[in-house]
Amino acid sequence: MTEAAGRPPALSVADLIVAEGPEGAERILIAGLTVGVAAGEIVAVHADDREAADALVQVLDGRRRAQYGAMTVGGSRPRRVAPARPAGVGVVRAGQPLPGGDPRPVVVVDATRPAAGAPDTAPAQAAARGGSGVLLVTTDPDIAAAADRVVHLNRPPKPPAAAEPEARFSVAALTDAAVGSLVDAGVGAERATLVARVLVDADARGHFSHGVGLLPMYLDRLAQGGIDAAAEPAWNSEDGPVAVLDARGGFGQVAAELAAARCAERAAETGLAAVAVRGNNHIGMLAAYRDHFVRHDVVGLVLNISGPSVAAPGAGRPTLGNDAVCMVVPRGEHRPLVVDFATGTVASGKIRHAAHRGEPVPATWLVDRQGRPTTDPEELDRGGAVPVFGGHKGLGVAVITEVLAGILAGHTVSPLVHKQRAEPDRAMDCSQLFLALSPSAFGDPPVDELLTVLSNAVAAGYPQGAPRVHLPEQQEELAEAAARDDGIPVPLAVVERLGWTADRTAAVPGGAR
Repeated sequence: MTEAAGRPPALSVADLIVAEGPEGAERILIAGLTVGVAAGEIVAVHADDREAADALVQVLDGRRRAQYGAMTVGGSRPRRVAPARPAGVGVVRAGQPLPGGDPRPVVVVDATRPAAGAPDTAPAQAAARGGSGVLLVTTDPDIAAAADRVVHLNRPPKPPAAAEPEARFSVAALTDAAVGSLVDAGVGAERATLVARVLVDADARGHFSHGVGLLPMYLDRLAQGGIDAAAEPAWNSEDGPVAVLDARGGFGQVAAELAAARCAERAAETGLAAVAVRGNNHIGMLAAYRDHFVRHDVVGLVLNISGPSVAAPGAGRPTLGNDAVCMVVPRGEHRPLVVDFATGTVASGKIRHAAHRGEPVPATWLVDRQGRPTTDPEELDRGGAVPVFGGHKGLGVAVITEVLAGILAGHTVSPLVHKQRAEPDRAMDCSQLFLALSPSAFGDPPVDELLTVLSNAVAAGYPQGAPRVHLPEQQEELAEAAARDDGIPVPLAVVERLGWTADRTAAVPGGAR
């Protein structure tokens, strides 16, 4: 934010991020604050919760370290925020007098915890009259309103006024529309049905990053040769506990479906099985292949590597794939336990989905080409990167995935995988590893009963009662219910690009059929 016109800058804070907790399980208190204050100006930082406000005051007072951010006081050079109060900054609590002596270029007034009685902005007014820039930190909207400007802490910016309109589809209508587009592009009906099912399943489970929004890209890759619609996967080896399948650059879903089916069936017979898939393309949401493991009552583990889009801890360049891991645990008559996640802080497709809708992303999701946190989703395709989740522990999970799904299964690693958007005329040449284990081979442990003990223990850890979503698969269950009741939203830009019409798709903006 720019300082007041005609006044010299007093304080600039850029991209301030403050977190607490152990590495890999951090909780964000301040998510990318940028604020400027001019001499003689009062700027209020309005926080919705006191903990975040306290964290900001502590950082500016030199009592707390920020994970990321830079600060400039007066005409000084920008410096990383560190646990030492910057020269020229004074911190007072509302209701306290200003410190004596020379006026400070910057005064931070803590109005979240007044010294006594009601919060008082008199110190802020006095400091501004004396030529200081004043940062007024408060949780009270009435106090914030008295400032020259207000910056909201951790409140995401509002989406553009003209938010992109959507059409809503029933699951059946969306599947039919996707199948029609693929068949029109020369894909066989059976193969088109499989690809459409995987995409729509992701949308129905709330993972729009892996849904029909990918279909325009798939069609473009078909036209340019990156996907061979007629490619038939071939088994390099089938005997023994490990099988190897060459996808031959076809639709990723075709080889993945074949691999999941073979892996689950073989594990049910022998207790343990693995299928490696190499030379493949994008296979969609890994959880889309869960039914094979459930049908054969085996625990499934699927690992996938992709092209570089993730940065190592502290890095700015994307050098690792946003690899994925999925576990499926059948639970008899109940829904299976499904754990499905990317090794980046977030799946790259979620960032592109936000860009599609003209919405910002959280500052923790993305860094730009200089390694700085950004809320602009367009930065991903300008050379930005998704940070690996969980710091060096998350990097460890990514390396494990690279070894199993990349080196062993595919004889490759993610830096060698072709990015499907950047190289639409080439197969990705990515790889997957499907593993399955039969509980019967382990003496038939009471899987469902012990998972219930585990889930009850997790829920009991919340003194005020467990939130509605506190375990994997619960969010997807809610999304599936919403899809059944309200339909699946698809941006009209995608609908129009695919040439779908209301007659053909049974799509009605604002409603489902």
